[in-house]
Amino acid sequence: MALVEIKNVTYGYPGTESPSLRDVDLKVEKGEFVLVTGPTGCGKTSLMRLLNGLIPHFHGGRMSGKVRVAGRDTLQSEPAELALQVGMVFQDAEDQLVSTTVEKEIAFGLENAGLPAPVIRKRVEEMLAGLGLSRLRRSFIPELSGGETQKTVLASVMALHPQILVLDEPTSQLDPLSAEDLLTMVRRLHEETGTTVIMSEHRLERCYHFATRVLYMEEGRILFDGPPQAAARWCAGHDDAFLPPISRIFARAGWDEIPLTVNRARQMLEEVSPRKEGSREAGPAGPVGGSVGGKSARKGKAWHSSMDGEIFRARDMWFVYPHGPEALRDVDLNLRGGTSLALLGENGAGKSTLLRCLLGLLRPSRGKAFLFGEEPAPERLPKLAARLGYCPQNPSTYFVRSTVREELLRTMQLRGSEGAEARRKVDEHLESLGLSGLADRNPRDLSTGEREKVVVASTLLSPLPELVVMDEPTRGLDYRNKRAVIGLLRDFRSSGGTVFVVTHDVEFAAAVADRAAIIGDGSIVTEGEASEVLGDSLFFSPQTNRLLGDRCGGVIREEDAVYILERMRHEGPA
Repeated sequence: MALVEIKNVTYGYPGTESPSLRDVDLKVEKGEFVLVTGPTGCGKTSLMRLLNGLIPHFHGGRMSGKVRVAGRDTLQSEPAELALQVGMVFQDAEDQLVSTTVEKEIAFGLENAGLPAPVIRKRVEEMLAGLGLSRLRRSFIPELSGGETQKTVLASVMALHPQILVLDEPTSQLDPLSAEDLLTMVRRLHEETGTTVIMSEHRLERCYHFATRVLYMEEGRILFDGPPQAAARWCAGHDDAFLPPISRIFARAGWDEIPLTVNRARQMLEEVSPRKEGSREAGPAGPVGGSVGGKSARKGKAWHSSMDGEIFRARDMWFVYPHGPEALRDVDLNLRGGTSLALLGENGAGKSTLLRCLLGLLRPSRGKAFLFGEEPAPERLPKLAARLGYCPQNPSTYFVRSTVREELLRTMQLRGSEGAEARRKVDEHLESLGLSGLADRNPRDLSTGEREKVVVASTLLSPLPELVVMDEPTRGLDYRNKRAVIGLLRDFRSSGGTVFVVTHDVEFAAAVADRAAIIGDGSIVTEGEASEVLGDSLFFSPQTNRLLGDRCGGVIREEDAVYILERMRHEGPA
């Protein structure tokens, strides 16, 4: 008997007309690693919640069909019983933390399960050592970085020795190093303990190649189920947005084989065009055609009066939290009008603190911050509503109205536009972004990716602001939606707008930024042209540069890499 068996399941959340899952059939055998992919809102999270009984026991709604997990009918078993068999790491890991310290958090589930004290002590030590958390055993939960938080949740779940580990976009809030670390850990748990893993993830480059099966979902249905290489070929013909970047650029360049890893891709290039030792060609002079997704960026005239000067500057800026360490140390950073800057760094490096100081939400302990030529302060922010668009890290904090349409109308009102014309523009904007179906939904009821997309749509609504500030804008977004955001930002830039983005998403930074800066331990460690900063980095570097960096420097955008690979394919073996 399969470890997981889902038969003809259709499910809809309370208060919704369209089901989130439609006629789902799935069997998962013991020891498999199943990667679930598909567009934002396709039903991935709902599928995960079926496995531990949260659907329908917690969420309610309408469900037909059967689900059996480890021999148990989930309709007849409470989530508390299933938790001993199915360990789940949620999309927002912080939501499942209940204790004060790392050690107590790992012990909590074991104590609830009524295990003997010696067994609890043994398993806590086992998890602390196995997941590299020993030095953090007495650390308070609020003091942990994003990566440490995710590891703590993973440890608390695995301490129960579940047969199945379910992860719902576990790296969505992690920097590249922490994401790599976490997924390496998950892979090791799978390979060394035989734990069955079922995971949804948008950072496909990190896990596509070591999954045993890949599912592709769309509108609540499973459209493809097969091994990774077959999945890559299928996606190349269906929607290449759901391929790892390295696979996507080879598919777009028309190569017969679609590699799943940079290592295999480099081997393929060597077979076609062996690289001479020490040689390095010049990369493209700029983005090929300046387009994304086949749509050229709109050429426009810079129309903002302040675009000639600095939009913001941090000067000798320090910040120390009360009774805490120095979060920022001697930061100098500026952004000129009509340009775009991406700030990258590991979790806890100081990115969000720097952003809050620049917006006036925090006051620097030393030094100065300037926004539009003045020192920022919270009381000034309402007056800047027409000039400044802000996408917060947690999109839920953005919403104050009860429908998506009302949220966008509120933005129009703040920028001085109301009435029938404002409503027409909002409906056109929603239609262009594929959000019309969500117009009358409460934004708080949407998936993480859908909420993020609504915030971005609201921020980039005409009349446009002068400056757009984004804190992790691609969190929870699939590549299809990410591509739409990239297109919006490029259009915004071409009309003279200025962009400052804080992100863990290296591919996104490469696509939208002229300049990039990396912050570490509260200080700016490097800053310059995006092609140089990202091109010279080992971990904060897109897959295109890892593939082509030693052949032609500065290739960080996918469209440039596709152009080069097309040329190499046509030229053939040297």
